[in-house]
Amino acid sequence: MPLLRTLLMRAARRVAADPRVQAKAADLYHREVKPRAEAAWEDAKPKLDAARRDLGEIARETDPRRDPKGFAKKVKQRFIDRDEER
Repeated sequence: MPLLRTLLMRAARRVAADPRVQAKAADLYHREVKPRAEAAWEDAKPKLDAARRDLGEIARETDPRRDPKGFAKKVKQRFIDRDEER
């Protein structure tokens, strides 16, 4: 088993050091991976901002340091229970 692992690691290193493979990987990244990641971020950003605002509002209503149980209860009500209604 160690022999197979060693051979696979050597093959992986050799492939990773190949300039043609590196160029192909860079092209794939710029052509497919990066645009998809940017699109996913643009889709998720408004939802994350809304969640951040909701958590800030809940923290102003109930101080999580003084009443962590009350804070958790309000977070559950706001996020989890709201999703169950949909």
